[in-house]
Amino acid sequence: MAAGALALSFGPVACARGSEATPDASTSTLPGSGATTKSVGTTTNGGASGQGGSHGTGEATGAGGSPGGGSSVSSGGVSAVGGSVASGGVPTTGGSTRGSGGASGSGGTASSGGITGVGGTRADAAVDVPADVPGDTGPPPIVYALPAPNQSVNQFNIPGCQTGVATSPGGGNCTPGQNACESTKQGAQVLFLCPRFMLFSDEMAQAALDDGNAGLNYAVVGHDADTGGIDGNVTVSCCQCYQLVFSLPENVAQVNGNGAAAIPIPPPLVVQSFNTAAGGGKNFDIFMGAGGFGAFNACDPNASMKSNSGKYLYTAFPPEGEPGSGGVNAATQIASCGSKNLVTTASLSATTCQTDVATACGKFKSGSTTMTNESIRSCTKSNDPNSYYHMNWKIYAKRVECPTHLTQVTGCQLVSQNLPAVNPAVKTPEEAAADSSFKSGYTITTMQDCCMPTCAWQNNTKGQGLSLVGNYDSFYSCDGNGVPVTEASTSDAGK
Repeated sequence: MAAGALALSFGPVACARGSEATPDASTSTLPGSGATTKSVGTTTNGGASGQGGSHGTGEATGAGGSPGGGSSVSSGGVSAVGGSVASGGVPTTGGSTRGSGGASGSGGTASSGGITGVGGTRADAAVDVPADVPGDTGPPPIVYALPAPNQSVNQFNIPGCQTGVATSPGGGNCTPGQNACESTKQGAQVLFLCPRFMLFSDEMAQAALDDGNAGLNYAVVGHDADTGGIDGNVTVSCCQCYQLVFSLPENVAQVNGNGAAAIPIPPPLVVQSFNTAAGGGKNFDIFMGAGGFGAFNACDPNASMKSNSGKYLYTAFPPEGEPGSGGVNAATQIASCGSKNLVTTASLSATTCQTDVATACGKFKSGSTTMTNESIRSCTKSNDPNSYYHMNWKIYAKRVECPTHLTQVTGCQLVSQNLPAVNPAVKTPEEAAADSSFKSGYTITTMQDCCMPTCAWQNNTKGQGLSLVGNYDSFYSCDGNGVPVTEASTSDAGK
C-alpha cells in the first residue's frame, strides 16, 4: 500500500444486473483489527474492473471497501421534480421560505461548536408532515445544522486510552465507535450511515435551496480520488465536492443500445464524497433509498447477506435487486416497467410500473417513522420516469468548492480550497461540453448498504492531512434510529 493511501476495509458494490454478472473478489483490511475480509464485487457487461466498492452495469466494477466501513444510507425528502423552487420562493441564508404561507426557515437551536441550526420550509417538500397546530399554513422548519460529529466514536482508537482504566482518555473504552459492517467490538456503539444523506432527503433538499442552488439536487457519493484528472493533486477524496451533469443512461434506456436517450436527462447533482473504494476515480456511487447492496449489508436483517455485527438499520427492507443487482431499479428489476433491452418514458410511466415501484419501495420498515418515510420517498423519487436517477449514467464532472449548507447536513467541512463555486446555469450535457472546466468520461452507479462510511472516521480525513473546520472533521455517523451522533449527543440506540 502506498504511503498516505487509505487502508481499504468497506465500500459499496452496487447496481449490477445479476443475470449478466460474474463474481470478482478481493480482500480488504478492517481498521485497527488486523482482520481481513473478503468482499465480492460483480463484473458487469462491458464493465472495466476498478479497485474497491461500487460498480455499475456496463460501467465500473469493484470489490473491496474503505477503512472503517462501507457506505452510508441517506433518508429521502420530497422536492419538486427536478428540484426546482416552488413559485414565489427565494432561498436566503439561514433558511428559505417557499410558496404561499411558507414559514421562515431561519432559526434552529444553537449547537456547540458555534453553528446555529439552519433550515426552512419548502412548500412542496415533506408533504406528509402536518402543521404544528390548527391554523398553521405549512410544515415546521427543517433544521439540519448540528453540533460537530462526536469526537470519540469517529476515531479508530482514542489516543492515550488504556483499556479498562477509567482515568485514561475515553474512560478505558478505547474503541467506542463501531461500524455496523464490522465484527462486534466490546463496549462499542454500533453505527450506521445516516439517512439524512440520501438523495431527496428533506435536509438535502432544503440545503440546496438555502445555498441558492434551486434546480439542482444534493447527494453524497462514494468516489476514489481521480488524481491527475478532476481531482488534480488530491489523493484522498473524502469530503471533496463535485458538480455532476448527466449525459447518457445505460443501454436499457438508449435507442438501439447506443443511440439517443429514451428517457429525460435528470437535473444535475451537487455531491460530497463520503466513501472510498467506489469503483475507481472515474465513478461516482450515489446513495439513495434501496440503491443496491455491494459487498456489505447492514440494512436488511432478512437478506441472505448478513452484517458482521448482526445489527441492521431497518427491520424490513425491499428485497428487489438484492444482493448485488442494484436494488429497486425500475429499468432492470421491475418487469412491468418495460423490456430490459429498452425502457422508455412511456413504459416507466405506465400505471402498473409505477404501482409496482411504489409497492417495492413501500417495504421499508424501521424503528423510526421519519427514517422509514424518507427512505420510501428516496426510493420512489429516484425511480421517477421524468427524473430518473436510479440508473447507471455517463456524466460530465467538475470538482467544486463545497456549498456551505451541504456540509452542514453531512458534518464534514473542508477549509476553503479556492475552487470554483457550483454553477447552477450548467444543466445539460451540451452546456457541460461547452464549458472546459467540466470533464467527460465519468460514470454514475447507485448504492445503499447502511454501513458507516469511510469518511465518518477522522482517521481518513484529518488523519490523511485534510484541512477541516474545527471538529467538523468527518461525516456524521448515525445510531440505529438514524439519529446523528454528535458532540452534544451520545445515543446508545445503535448498540
